[in-house]
Amino acid sequence: MVMDIKSLVPGHTKTELSRSEKAKKKSSVSNGSQGDGDSEDSVSLTGKASQISQLIQQMKSAPIVDQHRVAPVKEKVDNGKYDIEYKRVANKILDFESSFQGY
Repeated sequence: MVMDIKSLVPGHTKTELSRSEKAKKKSSVSNGSQGDGDSEDSVSLTGKASQISQLIQQMKSAPIVDQHRVAPVKEKVDNGKYDIEYKRVANKILDFESSFQGY
C-alpha cells in the first residue's frame, strides 16, 4: 500500500481520529451499550489461526543465521577459494530490477 504523505496537513491525523471516535460512540449507542464499563474485549483463535500463531513463535525463536550454511562459505572466503559467479549475480540483479518495472 502506497500512501502520499506529502499532502498531509498538520492536524490531519487528529481530525481523522476524532471522526473515528465519533463513529465508535455512535455504534456503541446504537448497539445498546450504555458505556457502563462492564464489557470486555476478547479474542479467540480458530484452529488455523492457532497453528499460524505457533509457527510465528517458532520462527521468532529460530536463529537468524544458519551456521551450517554459512560455515562452508566463510571457510572458502578465508582461504581465498570463493569463486564469484559474475553472470549469475548479474542475472539475479536484472531479475530483481525487472520485477519492479510494473510498479
